[in-house]
Amino acid sequence: MNPKTRKLLEQILQFAKRTQIRMNSVTLETFLDDDFLQDAVLYCLGQIGETALKVSNDEQEKYPEVFWNQMISLRHRVFHDYEALNLSIVYEITQEPISQLVLIIEDLLKQYRRNPMLSVLLTCQL
Repeated sequence: MNPKTRKLLEQILQFAKRTQIRMNSVTLETFLDDDFLQDAVLYCLGQIGETALKVSNDEQEKYPEVFWNQMISLRHRVFHDYEALNLSIVYEITQEPISQLVLIIEDLLKQYRRNPMLSVLLTCQL
């Protein structure tokens, strides 16, 4: 993992955790009735996708367990098709998929921290 990718993954993780915190114990009904919460969550989800866009295709291919395309597609929907968003689907994304994303990225970053030299060597072209 190159340093830029590590930094971008840390940023994605930060926005994913902020989403988890905001949505902790929130019901669908509460989410649908709270415009401020919707705005906060959509901002975080959009930023996750925006940050994912900055990870090169080569780096994305090294980590197929991260759902890059879904994050980027959601970003496009949030920023370009805001009025057509289905908030019930957004709510569902904030439940299990965000939790999975957090676990995946935390695991990748732990691997990097355990052996940063190995990560550097794996990214070198021989």
